[in-house]
Amino acid sequence: MFECGAGQIPNNRLIAAGLAAIFKGGPKARSLIGGWLEDAGGNPIFRHLGNKGGMIVVYVDPVTTAAGSMPTADDVWEFIDGLSAFTADVALAVLAQLCEPSLANRPKYPLIESVPISANAILAYKGIRRWGAERRVLRARVCEEMERLRGLRFDVERYPAWDPELRRWNPMGVSTKGDRLFDIVAVEQRQPQATNGQARLETSWLVRAGHWAYWWMNAQGRVWISRMSRALLEMDHRANRGSAVLAKKIGQHTTLLSGALRGQTTLVRRIDRLLSDVGELPVPAARGGHWAGRVRDRFDEAMQALVEAAVFAKVEWPDGYGPGDADRSKGWVAPWLAAKVVISMPEREGGSVKGGRGQRKKSAFLAGRKINDSAEAWDGAAVRRRRVERAWSQASLARHLGVSAANLSRIETAKIEPPPKLRERLNAWLADEL
Repeated sequence: MFECGAGQIPNNRLIAAGLAAIFKGGPKARSLIGGWLEDAGGNPIFRHLGNKGGMIVVYVDPVTTAAGSMPTADDVWEFIDGLSAFTADVALAVLAQLCEPSLANRPKYPLIESVPISANAILAYKGIRRWGAERRVLRARVCEEMERLRGLRFDVERYPAWDPELRRWNPMGVSTKGDRLFDIVAVEQRQPQATNGQARLETSWLVRAGHWAYWWMNAQGRVWISRMSRALLEMDHRANRGSAVLAKKIGQHTTLLSGALRGQTTLVRRIDRLLSDVGELPVPAARGGHWAGRVRDRFDEAMQALVEAAVFAKVEWPDGYGPGDADRSKGWVAPWLAAKVVISMPEREGGSVKGGRGQRKKSAFLAGRKINDSAEAWDGAAVRRRRVERAWSQASLARHLGVSAANLSRIETAKIEPPPKLRERLNAWLADEL
């Protein structure tokens, strides 16, 4: 399962709509910009608009939300509140299984052939190796997420696509009602346990792509494939889970977006639009007094984590709003949200990340450093020594400099070099303390 550190994910407009709907689910679904809303009948829906026309509407199949009775709007919202980054991970694992090398080197006849996948296989995609009661809980959670994926429906409205019957691009678009991301059939088998000989009920699934594959995954048209880093499915194993989940969502979204843009390796994104795309930008009334400071710290840490994991080759801040680049004086929030980040994706050779594990680690380290050959190398250890000598905590120095403690830690351990403005503030602090 992603043994080489990355794997193939089929990528198209409906997959993008599905992941966007999942990212914008959860307990805050009703307060996000561009998130879930209610249609004229009061039913929750999510609208994904195409750049060249068309729309994909995501909603919840009422049959899956309640048993024996028609669900209320509260029942449906409860279903949407349950969507999470783990739901997206399970969806990506199933999509990866459609491209599993042991089955085929690319999706073949996805409307006819079912692809088997188990809860253990999904956990293996995420790199989870836990056993006993904890693993049983995780397998049960995978079963819940598969039911959530089964419950999502899609209406495609005049979306431009390749028409396999006409054998050409149809700019007028296709329209379908009631499609699913996956057709999922649960298979239950009783397996004997070696310890006590009793049978244990095991659930696996036979999965096919939904009917969208007729237009976006057929033999006549081009099947777009993105290369997904395994690190993106494992990223929420980190201690700082808040920034790790944000990093996971940004990385997954950007990887699929770069694949959809014909493998484009450099993307320029506004911070507010990127946060909105991954379901992290609430409406102003729902932000709270300290929202901006917290989300900026998480965003900076997430971008650095993606560089360190070699998901991104480099992140640049042309507008000067990177970690430590700008003071947080009054009025900083609006220009920060409007600022741009330039994301460079890793170089690929033959559809894979160049180099082995050691090379990727080295590339991630170098990518996170702002190297200036004409400047003296930055000595992060000197900052740490002086901070300890003067009895400054890492948190207090970070506040003094206007950066997060996590970024200061990376500077002190030489994982990154400070940008020019932060370097000036550090030098001033060192000079003042000396």
